[in-house]
Amino acid sequence: MRMISYAQNYEDVLLDRLFPTGSGFYIDVGANDPVHQSVTKHFYDRGWHGLNIEPEPGAFRRLCAERRRDINLNLGISNREGNLTFFEASAASGWSTFSPAQAENLRRRGLEVIERSVPVSTLASLCERYVPRGLSIDFLKIDAESHEREVIEGADWTRWRPRVVLIEANGSEEWEPLMLRADYRLALFDGINRFYLRAEDAHLLPRLGIPANFTDDFIPYEYYQRIEALRTRLALYEDLGPSALGVARWLQRTSARFPRLASVVKRAVRLVG
Repeated sequence: MRMISYAQNYEDVLLDRLFPTGSGFYIDVGANDPVHQSVTKHFYDRGWHGLNIEPEPGAFRRLCAERRRDINLNLGISNREGNLTFFEASAASGWSTFSPAQAENLRRRGLEVIERSVPVSTLASLCERYVPRGLSIDFLKIDAESHEREVIEGADWTRWRPRVVLIEANGSEEWEPLMLRADYRLALFDGINRFYLRAEDAHLLPRLGIPANFTDDFIPYEYYQRIEALRTRLALYEDLGPSALGVARWLQRTSARFPRLASVVKRAVRLVG
């Protein structure tokens, strides 16, 4: 069966090249929706589990409903413990941010931004608490809407070393040196994200260094939804076909017996057809 890609830019297709079989563990910072544009949905369906971190309440509720096997946390990630102001874009939750500058950009676009205080923790603290001892983190995704540097600063890259780290490339010049100093190698920039492999897995760089393409044999989730909707409609038409044909034949016989009804019958036949 062809792979279904749920991610916005086919990030899950690239990750599937590295992890084509077996189970694994992921951490998703800024998980947002459990299905729409999700980097982890494909892997969850394969039996993986992980840690989803999402400060936006609506998205968090959807994660709790859909990801029973995962650990879902309604908080933010930064470089310290405490509370931060969260700027929630109610009309586009994927753009909500801890960055005041990014919040101003959203307001200039005409979006309503609601401010509220949200608890924050660090990646190091959450790994200490939730990552089982001896378990490898296969991939870490960071989508923090211009708060990426703070997320990276709060990690312990010596103790917990995800095999792959993909980060939305907002202001990458500010935080990429941190990844390089942590001994990660840039594998690919896909136009939205920057993919890094830990030095221990540098031999896999060629596998990750090519964008998702036809040879990966996948179908975007939006296409899959449309195909399934068409299949459902076709099945309905097939079920209705014999009955509709019987009604059309009866109407034709009736019009032959009652000529004055012919025009009415013709309109009815066209509707049935």
